[in-house]
Amino acid sequence: MNVVSVPDFSNPRAAYLQIADDLRREVKAGRFKAGERLPARRQLAQRYGVAIETVRRALDELAHEGIIGAQSTRGTYVIKVPDRAELPSELQQVISEVRRLAERLESLEARVKYLESQ
Repeated sequence: MNVVSVPDFSNPRAAYLQIADDLRREVKAGRFKAGERLPARRQLAQRYGVAIETVRRALDELAHEGIIGAQSTRGTYVIKVPDRAELPSELQQVISEVRRLAERLESLEARVKYLESQ
């Protein structure tokens, strides 16, 4: 698999969110249909040029939305194709901002914990 232009590391959104968006688009476009198995995490990591953990977080986002589901020894499958109707762009922006702030908070908490241990 070739590395695609997602994630765009100049984009302030986290890589895993960009990957989740890309996979969601592919499901909506019909590249992956309901009941179809997604490529393995390792293959997706190679495709996107990221660590497997980044792919895991992207897949967790889609699982949380009910788009995919994992079967422990069989892989990850599309279980629902999202509706064509998108969330209003204002709501998408709010959701993105909340996620970005949550990531910053997580990073700051990690820094504080590190500094406290010194």
